[in-house]
Amino acid sequence: MILLSTPLLATAQPKQEETSGRVSLKEKAPDNPKEDAPRSPSQWIELASSTPAKHGTNYVIVGREAGGFGKLRIDAVKGGGIPIKQVRVSFTDGSSKTYRVNKRIDTQRQKSVFVDLPTTQAIDQVVIVTDRRSKGEYALFGSGTGGVVAGR
Repeated sequence: MILLSTPLLATAQPKQEETSGRVSLKEKAPDNPKEDAPRSPSQWIELASSTPAKHGTNYVIVGREAGGFGKLRIDAVKGGGIPIKQVRVSFTDGSSKTYRVNKRIDTQRQKSVFVDLPTTQAIDQVVIVTDRRSKGEYALFGSGTGGVVAGR
């Protein structure tokens, strides 16, 4: 008696989930019409939630759909002093500008540092460089005219 068998192969695909607290690109935008309403020039939009400064260099992807920004604000969110060394902004038109900030922010005295952009335009990416020895956390916000509030 000859017994033939075909091996069965079973594989499981792991479910991809966001666990970092960032916004998933796969999430559906809310059906709330206020989310797509034009924002006022003075309204601050969160571009990056609480981020540990110990990473040293953080890349924040913004994108054309977030609208134009004329000013950035970096807020100390948690912990002691956070030395913000520099901010590099890459615009959607391919140009970029580096701002030497060299300021220390903290949750007690100087909570924020501001970066004035040359014009109000769409941002592709923001790169924030901090001192890796810092134990604090910061968040990034943008303000300007035009565009719509990005869906969260």
